[in-house]
Amino acid sequence: MIEHLLISENIVHIGALLYLAGFLFRDQLILRGLIIAGDFVYVLYFYFAPDVPLWGGIFWSTMFTIVNVGMIALIVADKMHFRLDHNEKRLFELLQDLSPGQFRQFLKIGREEIAASHLAITQEGKPLEEIFFVLDRSIMIEKKGTRAVTHSDTFIGEIAFLLAQPATATVTLEPGTPYFVWNTNKLRRLMLARPEIGTSLSLAMNKKMAQKIAVGGVLHDMLAQAAKN
Repeated sequence: MIEHLLISENIVHIGALLYLAGFLFRDQLILRGLIIAGDFVYVLYFYFAPDVPLWGGIFWSTMFTIVNVGMIALIVADKMHFRLDHNEKRLFELLQDLSPGQFRQFLKIGREEIAASHLAITQEGKPLEEIFFVLDRSIMIEKKGTRAVTHSDTFIGEIAFLLAQPATATVTLEPGTPYFVWNTNKLRRLMLARPEIGTSLSLAMNKKMAQKIAVGGVLHDMLAQAAKN
């Protein structure tokens, strides 16, 4: 049977089997690798099987191969780790829902800052133009006259950002506090242009909100206090 498949007239079946095998895998690298192998076999078939090579089939099989090779390169690049400074590495470790490639895109449109003095990064009731991720040190949060200190390593302004509403509290950083900041309009454009990044970021923000509540964070306490008032 194998000998019959290897003759020029029947080699097309090998290409079809490689295609079929590729579609059985969810892993994009394996799937596209098998399809490339199938296209290579199709090129051999289109060239050797007919009396005159089928140049149209050869051309399109070659084009499919080039496209899939390019996509494999993008997939590999998206999974590759890269050089980060200390704070960028910490941020990446804290945002585990983002792949290395997604994190690169997220980091690209933001910037890293260090508070030179006491800095109010959000104002209660005012529109939010930037969203923050604060590293190290404590964070002072004030809402409806109630003040409290909460832990860092978290997003600030994520509720207002996700709900498209004004800031829910005034947040002040201590001098020397490192933080990252993103323009909300640029971030929304990125999330719309790259839905997979939008999904990962929304998941990461929701997890951080859940963590604040799970540890009895200040946000939960403030909401309870506001309800009493």
